[in-house]
Amino acid sequence: MRLREQGFTMIELLVTLSIITLLMAVATPQLPAFIEKLQGEKALIAVARAIKVGRTAAIKTGVTVTVCRSSDALQCSGSWQNGLIVFTDQNKDRAINQNDKILLQLVFNNLPGTIVWRAFQNRQYLQLNSRGDMIHQNGTFTYCASSGKAESAHQLVVSGTGRIRFAIDSDGDGIRTGSNGLPLSC
Repeated sequence: MRLREQGFTMIELLVTLSIITLLMAVATPQLPAFIEKLQGEKALIAVARAIKVGRTAAIKTGVTVTVCRSSDALQCSGSWQNGLIVFTDQNKDRAINQNDKILLQLVFNNLPGTIVWRAFQNRQYLQLNSRGDMIHQNGTFTYCASSGKAESAHQLVVSGTGRIRFAIDSDGDGIRTGSNGLPLSC
């Protein structure tokens, strides 16, 4: 009785390694851009969630809620790409006082890009009233990756009623269309 050895022949192994090498060569250059795009999308999804938390709290409690950029997760300061805080703001002064409660603290660690809030009257905060509406503004959060590639840009549109939507690639060119109807650019 002859025992048959199991395993791969040298030719099978070389063909398999060649195919893996070819696939890695094709995928590797696109991987950093893909990761960069995902990080921006993840950041704006977190911002959208924070706005939803604020809107819900404003409606439930009947108290104004403020969403603002925060570098220390305790007060309104810094840049949007550092993070943000959501808190009840009973006297609407954009500061956490004795009766205010922090509802959400969001910190972005090493976000590879910038988040910019552009709004009516250019206020660098959002306030929501007891109906869930924005107080005197609407605008957009735009994420630009550090590479500056338009393909990695994302945009979150916030309406005056406190509703949000994400910019989409409306023409299939790989670049999302901004709230102004034009392709996003960084």
